[in-house]
Amino acid sequence: MLFAPVETPRQGVSAEVPLQTRPLAVESRTMFSRRKVLVLLAAGLVLALASCTMWEEKKASAWSSATGAEQFERLLWQEVKAGNWNEVERRLAPTYVEVTSAGVRDRAQAVERLQSLSLADYSLGDLQVRPAGDDMVVAYTITLRASSGGESTLRMMTVWQQVKGGWIAIAHSETTASP
Repeated sequence: MLFAPVETPRQGVSAEVPLQTRPLAVESRTMFSRRKVLVLLAAGLVLALASCTMWEEKKASAWSSATGAEQFERLLWQEVKAGNWNEVERRLAPTYVEVTSAGVRDRAQAVERLQSLSLADYSLGDLQVRPAGDDMVVAYTITLRASSGGESTLRMMTVWQQVKGGWIAIAHSETTASP
């Protein structure tokens, strides 16, 4: 054991106090372990931060998180307004039927008519959703505002059916709302 001299307040009296020492090998192992832990923590922090900012987060489709027929109807009109015609067509059944005062349309004719609207904005109101077996029926009033400035209010009804890939509209009817 090593001792170090220490002076006391009284003159001429000194004492020796034992020094605390560790063997050099133990101290270097401890410092190495601490450095190793610090390096691992720093590396973990860098990876965590990089993974948060390196890749964009995949956004969940609004369609995949929709839980009801009212949401499906609202999402369909959002797609129409945005001009996402592939998505609109994807949400209409291959056997889709639309009935208006002008007659009966199939899916292709219905998409063509929606494209001709040049929709600037819309608002839905008086929504009612009713189950019909495994299907859902949505009835509502819609006010359509065209890019040209024209506005029309219609009463609509859409039948939504659940299939393996989600929900699709199988039938739609619309008529001019009376003032």
